[in-house]
Amino acid sequence: MEKRPVAQIAALVVVVGFVCFGGGYMLAGGSERLAEQHAIGENITVNVKAPGQAEYISVDLKSGMTVLDAVANVIQIKTEIYSLGPAIKSVSDQWLLYIVNGESPEVGMDKYQLKGGENIELNLA
Repeated sequence: MEKRPVAQIAALVVVVGFVCFGGGYMLAGGSERLAEQHAIGENITVNVKAPGQAEYISVDLKSGMTVLDAVANVIQIKTEIYSLGPAIKSVSDQWLLYIVNGESPEVGMDKYQLKGGENIELNLA
């Protein structure tokens, strides 16, 4: 008779785990959030303008790579890791902000995935 309560407890643990996983998946955005992500694939070109530069520099990447990948190909940077993600600084310890196609994105450089053709402008904070 001792085996029955153990089986019931095991079944309850499985059900609770499934509900928690499913709830977390839905709170994180479910399949819509996954659809926003791009696979790294085809060759793309983006343009990056660093502080103090008059012209954009073309950078060849793969689609789905991030603004941080593009920036690291143009200038030397430092990163500091915080709970919200990395903060990016110039080698002279000045914070870097970025604009993509004239707009300030709501995510960090490490999260903004590129599709190709973007104009990325860096500014000192």
